[in-house]
Amino acid sequence: MKKTLLLLFFIGLFTTTYAQRNCGSHEHFLEQMEENPQMKINQDQINAFTKQYINNSERLNGQIITIPVVVNVVYKTNAQNVSDAQINSQIDVLNDDFRRTNSDADNYWSVGADTEIEFCLASVDPSGNPTDGIRRRKTNKPSFGTNDNMKFNNKGGLDAWPAGDYLNVWVCNITGGILGYAQFPGGPAATDGVVIDYQYFGTTGTATAPFDLGRTATHEVGHWLNLRHIWGDGGCSVDDFVSDTPVSDGPNYGCAVGTVSCGTEDMVQNYMDYSDDACMNLFTSGQTDRMNALFSSGGFRESLVTSGGCGNGSGPTCTDGIMNGDEEGVDCGGSNCDPCGGGPTCTDGIMNGDEEGIDCGGSNCDPCGGGNCDVPGGQVATNIKPKRAKLNWSSVGSANSYNVQVSTAGTNNWNTFTTSNTNITVSGLSNGQSYDWRVESVCSSETSGYSGICNFTAGNSGSGDCAARLNGLSSVAEIYPNPATQRIFVKNINVDISNAVQILDAQGRLLSRHSIDQALNGIDISNFEAGMYLLKIDFNDQSSQMERFIVIK
Repeated sequence: MKKTLLLLFFIGLFTTTYAQRNCGSHEHFLEQMEENPQMKINQDQINAFTKQYINNSERLNGQIITIPVVVNVVYKTNAQNVSDAQINSQIDVLNDDFRRTNSDADNYWSVGADTEIEFCLASVDPSGNPTDGIRRRKTNKPSFGTNDNMKFNNKGGLDAWPAGDYLNVWVCNITGGILGYAQFPGGPAATDGVVIDYQYFGTTGTATAPFDLGRTATHEVGHWLNLRHIWGDGGCSVDDFVSDTPVSDGPNYGCAVGTVSCGTEDMVQNYMDYSDDACMNLFTSGQTDRMNALFSSGGFRESLVTSGGCGNGSGPTCTDGIMNGDEEGVDCGGSNCDPCGGGPTCTDGIMNGDEEGIDCGGSNCDPCGGGNCDVPGGQVATNIKPKRAKLNWSSVGSANSYNVQVSTAGTNNWNTFTTSNTNITVSGLSNGQSYDWRVESVCSSETSGYSGICNFTAGNSGSGDCAARLNGLSSVAEIYPNPATQRIFVKNINVDISNAVQILDAQGRLLSRHSIDQALNGIDISNFEAGMYLLKIDFNDQSSQMERFIVIK
């Protein structure tokens, strides 16, 4: 009996010591590429976009991306039905690892970075109703492979919530020694998300050493955000598309610190290697840029930035971008919202119907007089450090929030941040680099247009006073097409000295106000009656330019 127990002890010790991470993402990715040619086309476009983003964009920190998560627990046994506490422990790990607040973070690799990506359990479901972000289904399937069956109701799993608004995580029993797998960006929406075996999820309950610190999910979410394995799933000639991760020829297991491959030390502590959970502790700056590209303007996962999944769960509203409640269209109709159908409303940004101002007054809208949506003044940069600065401006009484744009000086490559405060701190700056910035008020039914451009230099504490870069008109703005029927565009606007565009009727009455970006990208005039109108461009020095245009039907 003693010999039997001793033998079992050594068997258990051997199994625990030599357990190895096994991720099914790469194989799943290759299968999807073979079965779905569109996946390869999408991936090529995403990677080209990512390369352009990294080459052309200055990464300015300040906007935290918060991703709503829905956890789909598919279980046959009670052990597989992981607890709420275990799920919450996994969300905590994701937040710590992606924000680099994990307690085991060190400076072994100086390129370790805060990705500025956070996660929350969804509090609003796709119908606009409150939720705890956890769904459960008891299945008759004893286990699942990597064929995505756990992602469909009719195959024993749970259908995904909309991929444009949520990160779907499935927790189930996976066969074949697979700890988890993810779908790379560009695949079908119905299967988008990550899958984690219930034994390697979170830090409590069924979490099993040496993969009991929640890093399997960190690894798989990295794939979901377009990161490859640290060795690029190939030899020394194959890369992971990230410049600050050393080239390697294969995965590392356990915690093989100091391993040298391809002439350089392997980054075994990276979340995208195969090391044990206790060994992993960083994403790099390059990996951060690759992930952040997905959330930039035009990025594949940009819609998650404005997802309502982490809202307050107060139920359907007329501004949540979802057709819910008794609405007859998206945010229109029903008992609470403005009628659908394109007629005058109190939210269309146009003075129409019997309104007495833009979306105010008359028989249906709130009374006018809530204050002007003025351009903020009092701009000054303070606390200017080599890598960060605080931007400040004066309060505008009618503003609900403010849009702030920052760019490397002279490039007009604006990064936009939104805040309800009258200041914001931007970080990730380059010491000695000069930066331009501007701010606009966001009111209930309009924006003020941007202020004049101010400038400061990172690391120069005396450069914070606002100095607008007014260089004069480069050319005369023009309206096209003219006459027009549906939409007008304004070209040759000098964005450095312009702050707003207004449309007036022939008698000079204000009909609508637009930002410079809106004017450049097109202004909807489909609700305007046939006739002559005036377009007024306001400049930062209080001057303006007036142009006529004609609407025909």
